[in-house]
Amino acid sequence: MRLTGKAEKDFFEWYRSTDFKSRNQPGLALFYNYSDSMQFGVYIDFFTHKGIRPSIIDKWPIYNIQFSLYEGDLIYVKFETENLEEARTEAIKKANEIYNLK
Repeated sequence: MRLTGKAEKDFFEWYRSTDFKSRNQPGLALFYNYSDSMQFGVYIDFFTHKGIRPSIIDKWPIYNIQFSLYEGDLIYVKFETENLEEARTEAIKKANEIYNLK
């Protein structure tokens, strides 16, 4: 799971300013060694800080994705899967897309 464009640039700056970074490894080297679920949690913190709140709705056995924007919008993305990892990846891809369009 990697961000692109403006989201990637802004994430890198935000990440460097947080306590998530390792004092021994510069940049995002350590971050990209995290498991996908750990990366997902950090990405959620970043997007929430930037006004986009991705959420995965568990309607067992199906996961759906929605986003709320601090400007008051609610975006529901029609994406259904029975695989949580796939839902996480899709949520970050869509959040990246929304961020880059802002």
